[in-house]
Amino acid sequence: MRNIKGDCNRKRAGTGKFCRLGYLPRSGVSGVQGDSSQNRRFGAVVGVGLAVVDHLLVVADAEPGAQRTRYHERAVSAGGMVATALAQAAALGCPSQIVSVVGDDAEGRFLARELRGAGVSTRRLLRNAACPTSVAVVLVSAKSGERRFLVPDRRAVERRAPRFDLSSIREHSLLLVDGHYPAQALRAVRQARRVGAVVIGDFSDSRPAYHALLPYVDYPIVPAEFGRSWGKRAARETLFALREEYGGRPVVTEGRRGALALLDGRPRRIPAPRVKVRDTTGAGDVFHGAFAAGLYHGLDELLALRVAARAAAASCTALGGSARLMTPSEMRRETRRRRVA
Repeated sequence: MRNIKGDCNRKRAGTGKFCRLGYLPRSGVSGVQGDSSQNRRFGAVVGVGLAVVDHLLVVADAEPGAQRTRYHERAVSAGGMVATALAQAAALGCPSQIVSVVGDDAEGRFLARELRGAGVSTRRLLRNAACPTSVAVVLVSAKSGERRFLVPDRRAVERRAPRFDLSSIREHSLLLVDGHYPAQALRAVRQARRVGAVVIGDFSDSRPAYHALLPYVDYPIVPAEFGRSWGKRAARETLFALREEYGGRPVVTEGRRGALALLDGRPRRIPAPRVKVRDTTGAGDVFHGAFAAGLYHGLDELLALRVAARAAAASCTALGGSARLMTPSEMRRETRRRRVA
């Protein structure tokens, strides 16, 4: 993760203070669950979920029966769904805070350092010896940029995680949840509903713990795999099924095809810009973070989604999910271009 300097109206690093980009009128954001239009001003982006260390290896596609696969490049970076999304939101000038737990170990200290360097507050990032920091090995295809993950079984760790401090989820928060730490995530979305915060959900597939969260999510933004694992549904069918069963404004991301969103009762295609793909790791997480930043800065939903699609595409041009984040100047150019168009 990197700290974007000289491109955003921030206070100096370490102060924990941010200010808005100052280039957009504060247009209304819909009150999603009730579909009533209301003006919203957001105070912070809060993320409850996963933070891991990614070890990325660029590999040639293995031949059938090969016992050895050589890698050509290696990188180590902070990763995890919520952590990467918050790094992107912070890069776009949003005060961002992670609520999670890492181990009291070298990897946990590395994660905290990287997140702070990216502008994400770690005041509520717990360190606990009973919850060792997860390390993911990411095999990135040198040819296509597609990746495969080797990850630890985190289920026992997430069940025994200490109780999170959710006091930062307030009326004017934008809450990001990724379904990790399911009991804590359910507490978080219920807290958000009680205080009237807006919730953005990032769920990799269809499983009972994620479905338990969906009634509280305003913007479920899920990959196509979610629909395939939920009754083998196509993207359009997934949109309408999510809306009918849970409400909200669902979005299905489809990689190179961009995304399909259900806005005002009809599907809208959000195209993905064409880029030379190097690594797709974290592209969906960047999409969520940039979308949250768009809402924070007062963009309407469609324009925020278009900004998110461009940010996700740009992230695919570098190795690692947070190696290439959208900058405030790029966001300004995108919003101006879309408004002129």
